[in-house]
Amino acid sequence: MATPSLACPSPVGPAPQPARAVWIDLRCQPDARSLWPDAAPHADWVRVTRLADLGGAVARQRPQFACLEFDYPDRTRLAAVPLLRREFPALPLLMFTEYHTEALAIWAFRCRVWDYRVKPVSADTLVRLIQAAGAFVRRVALDGGWFAPALPPGLLAPAGHLRRPLTAAPRTAAAVAWIGEHYAEPCPVKTVADLCHLSESEFSRAFHREHGVSYLRFLLHYRIDRAREFLAEPLASVSQVAYEVGFNDLSYFGRVFRRIVGVPASHFQQRLQAQAVAAVPACAESFQSSAGQR
Repeated sequence: MATPSLACPSPVGPAPQPARAVWIDLRCQPDARSLWPDAAPHADWVRVTRLADLGGAVARQRPQFACLEFDYPDRTRLAAVPLLRREFPALPLLMFTEYHTEALAIWAFRCRVWDYRVKPVSADTLVRLIQAAGAFVRRVALDGGWFAPALPPGLLAPAGHLRRPLTAAPRTAAAVAWIGEHYAEPCPVKTVADLCHLSESEFSRAFHREHGVSYLRFLLHYRIDRAREFLAEPLASVSQVAYEVGFNDLSYFGRVFRRIVGVPASHFQQRLQAQAVAAVPACAESFQSSAGQR
């Protein structure tokens, strides 16, 4: 008669349940590649793609954290961040965005997002962030949750795109943000119109109404503004700068630069260099004067 085997209790406890979470997809280009396929296996998700469904989904799921995915966020989409912080202050938010500026990052952290990442984000990094968020909420659960302190309303103003507040361009802010990242590439009207969910004619009218100039004129001025910045670099050549800001024809760049700035690009660069040389003795004289007074 065989001796009955006695099952030994496993020293390892039950595996932790996957964290409950909400994935909020607020991209302008829903057909482009998303982080969602990499995230899906690693939590118990509810996925939301419309702002109107956001509050109900969070209330039903009772998530432990939420992820917001943006590409080129406009004012309407960004409003989801302060909305969630206000309605669900204990909910950690992970924000992923393709468009990035220092102003946007500062605004996000002022809204007390738990983490802010600029895409592309590798699958391994994304999984680590999800696991860290799940571990974090389990760790703080005994303390009653994670509540961000209240913020003054002035700190919750939307971040700007290219020195303009998002409120100034509610229908075309995504296009302006896209230009800021891709100005050196071909920037066809159809591409930016699709970003704004408008036809080309609707986009052209909306852009002119919100910015006071046509889209193509705005793009030219933006490229020339960047060229002026690059020409201040000591070793930059005019031809190199022209190609860096999206002009393939050097003579056309020269004509546009002169028309907008008032002088040829080479003269503009020489003027900057002369100003830089003149500033050196002035700084030295000021330093010597202050040193002599000590």
